Amino acid sequence: MQKRLALADTIRTQKARYCRYVDTHQWVEFTALFASNPTIRFFGEDGVLLAEFDAVDELVAVTRAYLSGVRSIHQVHNDEIDIVSDTEISAVWSMEDYLIFPDGNDGRPASMHGYGHYHETWRLEDGQWRLALLELRRTILEIKPKENAA
Repeated sequence: MQKRLALADTIRTQKARYCRYVDTHQWVEFTALFASNPTIRFFGEDGVLLAEFDAVDELVAVTRAYLSGVRSIHQVHNDEIDIVSDTEISAVWSMEDYLIFPDGNDGRPASMHGYGHYHETWRLEDGQWRLALLELRRTILEIKPKENAA
């Protein structure tokens, strides 16, 4: 029982780092959270696949560009952690994020406020728990356009 609790706590810590690294733009540390060949998918409120990445470097490049100049907060709650084996853990998290974009006509909105669930598989790789599968399934996404956007 102690081992299961310790593993669940380790995954909670890793996910907390995921959120902090995105918000503080620590891309090297963020990259290190992923397994060597991850599957990463983002779904809209209607269940339509919005983006898919088979390499963390591609995810980081897109995310880094989109979040340039952005102030954000990502939070996860109500974790459901299942220890599948000594080398695999599945997790589901309720999530909320809020992003405030810089002024300017760069095609991005003024802000975004979203909710949903992360569905994940964590694998033990090189002695570290890393994300092998990450799916974000949005349930609510409120986008506020910029005023006077051309």
